[in-house]
Amino acid sequence: MPHTKMTNYTKCILVSGGAGFIGRNFLSHFVEKYPSYYFICVDVLNYASNYDTLSRLKDHDNYKFIKMDLSEELDQLLRIAKDDKVTAIINFAAESSVDKSFESPIFFTKNNVLATQNLLECARLLEIPNIIHISTDEVYGDEIKNATEKSPLNPTNPYSATKAAIDLIINAYIKSYKIPVTILRPNNIYGPGQHSEKLIPSVIARGKKNQPVPIHGDGTNARRYLYISDFLDAIDIIWHNSDYTGQIFNIGGEEGPIDNNSLVRLVNEVFGYAVEIEYVRDRNYNDLDYSMDTSKLRKTGWRQRVPLRQGLEAMKHCEGNNTVVYIKDNTN
Repeated sequence: MPHTKMTNYTKCILVSGGAGFIGRNFLSHFVEKYPSYYFICVDVLNYASNYDTLSRLKDHDNYKFIKMDLSEELDQLLRIAKDDKVTAIINFAAESSVDKSFESPIFFTKNNVLATQNLLECARLLEIPNIIHISTDEVYGDEIKNATEKSPLNPTNPYSATKAAIDLIINAYIKSYKIPVTILRPNNIYGPGQHSEKLIPSVIARGKKNQPVPIHGDGTNARRYLYISDFLDAIDIIWHNSDYTGQIFNIGGEEGPIDNNSLVRLVNEVFGYAVEIEYVRDRNYNDLDYSMDTSKLRKTGWRQRVPLRQGLEAMKHCEGNNTVVYIKDNTN
């Protein structure tokens, strides 16, 4: 049903994938930060979703939730966006498990590519003026060092291939239909309440049970990590500056990569665990590292505020809370 008080709000934001890790942190923060905006959360509620975390938002007049499979329900999406006069779409919706993508590549294509194309069709047909799509650093692959936003895409697994395909479809929509879509390509985002299929929460979960953590290959594969609140700050800056609309931004901090072996040791140190590593068969293809140039992002004024150790300490502090912790900036 259309919201009867839309005239009370300056903007209406459709947040797809809002019950996932990044999406629900986005909503938990911005529903309160921007009370003059109306937020519509749409999510299919898969295994990695956490609807209960969003339950505290039900008392906010500027928020509502709708369960929807975006890959199959374009007509319903159009009705909602038209009735509630959606002014922006922020797309977090995606199946993101690399391991599962090797097992079910067609499922990933359907749920990632088709779902996002339906959002693009909605934006095209209703002329929605602001769309932000969350991509990934994995679209560049591991052969390009210091990839810029103009570097060629070279995905190496079914998950990153679907994300690269979406980025190319977006490029076609921008050129063909003049749709204002902004693409964000972040490093690995982490923080409280993340699903245990990801490495950091997996180590934490195993530590609680005194179990070993499985690591692919020899553990030398490295990744760069960004705390959830730092990523939300980047979204906020880019979202609210019309000069950035329609551009691509690599999102990452100044810290270098950390290999999986070292990451397990760091989590053990911060949490006081003694998690051992159980090396398992490597993935069909396992990128050694993702290297991005993030100088364009820094020109916006954004800075990483939370180094990895401090982010892990924040996770330890709010275990079981499942809410984002905004850490005060101690820099001068």
